[in-house]
Amino acid sequence: MKEKTKGIILSVVVIISLITIFIHQPIEIKRDIFNNTRHKNDEIQLIMNEAVEFISQDGITVTRVHYDGKESQETEYRLINDYGYQDAIVVYLEFHTGFFNIPSGFIGNYHASGYQYVCIKNNQGIWELHSVGYG
Repeated sequence: MKEKTKGIILSVVVIISLITIFIHQPIEIKRDIFNNTRHKNDEIQLIMNEAVEFISQDGITVTRVHYDGKESQETEYRLINDYGYQDAIVVYLEFHTGFFNIPSGFIGNYHASGYQYVCIKNNQGIWELHSVGYG
């Protein structure tokens, strides 16, 4: 086999190996809490974890989840005052969808920012999902 052919084959093997390694690397999800004056941080972390678990599926890669008390305040107060829930927490997700295995209800190759995951605390003091989506 010629040296040039060996070099090409070796290059292809290296490229395929690097692609395989890159594809299987977990993406670190950035988690932030801003302007929190109402909730316990562990409750917000719990809701963040539930939000990531809820939205994470084949075809969706979550890159960030955050809570911002100023951004969430209006929705939280409305749910408490108008609907009588004990408490509410709104966290925001950033994610993108891939080209393939696109989940129902989503667009392929789309970057979402500000996607809301809204939880309410019911009369028994249990956090439960209220709604997801945009405002």
